[in-house]
Amino acid sequence: MGDLAKTYSFTPGTSIVAAQVNENFDDVVDWATGAPTLSTSGSATTVSGTLSVTELATFADDVYLNGSDQRLIYEGSAANDFETFIAATNATADRTITFPDATGTVALTSDITSPTWNDANNILTNSVFN
Repeated sequence: MGDLAKTYSFTPGTSIVAAQVNENFDDVVDWATGAPTLSTSGSATTVSGTLSVTELATFADDVYLNGSDQRLIYEGSAANDFETFIAATNATADRTITFPDATGTVALTSDITSPTWNDANNILTNSVFN
């Protein structure tokens, strides 16, 4: 990858000229992906190629994953050969999975053991809940 052809500095609270932003964006995409394809349809812009964001990316609404390999991939703090993948099966209808507004650990089905009866205390026990 080569250096960016243009560099712009923006000061918070000042006006930004749209033409400068567009030229700068084109340079950043060209530099980051090598030879991207940009296309627009209505209000959507499609970037084909690899786009790398190295700092915070904020999305106002839904993030839509499309294609044959739809996963969220977490590298972790050490860049190595191991990642955590979150994936869903091919949906046959619209589905919503909601996480509670709580801190905790999501249990896997492999964490659930058969309950056992504790005769001494007259209670049903399970290692997930005890």
